[in-house]
Amino acid sequence: MQFSTEAVKKMAEILVEEMNKIGADGQGIGEVETTMREFLRAAGVQALGTYLEAQDEQVQKQEVLCECGEGMTYQCKRPATIVSVFGRVRYGRGYYLCEECHARQSPLDRKMGLEAGQVTAGLAELLALAGVEIAFEEATRWLEHYLLFRVSDNTLRKETERFGELQEAQETEWQEKSQKEAWLQQRQRELGKQPGRLYGSLDGVMAPLIGEWRELKNIAWYRVERVRSYQTRRRHAKRVGEQNDLQAQDISYTCDFKTGDEFSDLFWASACQRQADLYDELVFVCDGATWIWKLIERHFPHAVQIVDWYHASEYLPPIAEAAFDPGTSQYQAWLENTRSLLWEGQIDKLIHACQQLSSQATTAVHKAVTYFTNNQKRMDYAHFRKLGYFIGSGTVESGGKQISTLRLKRSGARWTERGALLTAKLDFIQMK
Repeated sequence: MQFSTEAVKKMAEILVEEMNKIGADGQGIGEVETTMREFLRAAGVQALGTYLEAQDEQVQKQEVLCECGEGMTYQCKRPATIVSVFGRVRYGRGYYLCEECHARQSPLDRKMGLEAGQVTAGLAELLALAGVEIAFEEATRWLEHYLLFRVSDNTLRKETERFGELQEAQETEWQEKSQKEAWLQQRQRELGKQPGRLYGSLDGVMAPLIGEWRELKNIAWYRVERVRSYQTRRRHAKRVGEQNDLQAQDISYTCDFKTGDEFSDLFWASACQRQADLYDELVFVCDGATWIWKLIERHFPHAVQIVDWYHASEYLPPIAEAAFDPGTSQYQAWLENTRSLLWEGQIDKLIHACQQLSSQATTAVHKAVTYFTNNQKRMDYAHFRKLGYFIGSGTVESGGKQISTLRLKRSGARWTERGALLTAKLDFIQMK
């Protein structure tokens, strides 16, 4: 945004003059900066209030119509207070009455999106951004240093959840549309077939609610692109489990505590928003959870199904740890060999290698063999890599970790289901 050089210069001169008046000569740079910020904040409070009253005068020169269509008559000027990025701002604005339906309103508030006693849009966004990153109590302390005035924990929580509610409302609209055959057909005619390949990943993370832990299901949609050649050369040579030449792009997230058909509807609605059903090729990279693959089979039976390589590889260390002393050459050799078999999609040989240690690691071997057997067709990793597929679901995993571990699972945190859900929805929007 461009400002008049002369105006900026004039304000700077006024600021320096005020600093001299209060005797800031002996202050260190930190104190000088804080004093200047306090001055600018006070000026902002005064300027915003004056600006709003000037806007109100312009509004009063125009005809004010009620929502019912009838004209409204001026009653009086009423005072109002809002909380802005500068602090509490007081201003007066015209108040109108509709003689027909008896509705009352302030045209200025309606025009500017203001509500007496509430925070402004600019401050609300800052509060929500802080609220999804750190605990509300900690966020209010952090914001006080930044804004130079205090906002209550409840206000910060309210604004964070309000943004989550907006996302929830949008998702509800998606679900309603995606269940209408006419809408789906019109959309297909307008958009047509989408070229290329779209990926989807689903996962669940446990969230600490009051009195219980609940699974928060996450959905990620994304495209995968090759890293530029110069970036590839800068990295180390490829090793088992690495796909450094591929990276996720254009990621969007959705999450909910819903189960069964309710979550199925949300999954389908989010898929429609990303045109997943219209892509030439749809690929799902997920862990081995049964509910995930049932959901995919229900909505996209022809999609490519890949079990996340990292999840699959996690079944191997428990076997090695039970059969060998960690750190020994036998431990390392067995783990390297089985990881290579998995990487190459040689699942029959992998299962055999695990079964050979069943006497030393009965439980771990049983879990691994069951997992590998149930997902064998989804673990043809050599073939998948040859076709250029991404075989790791780290995209949705990282999102779930940020939500669950870094925000919802902070020390001592216990959430209502509603509060956790709305905060998580907003956090996913921010990551997008």
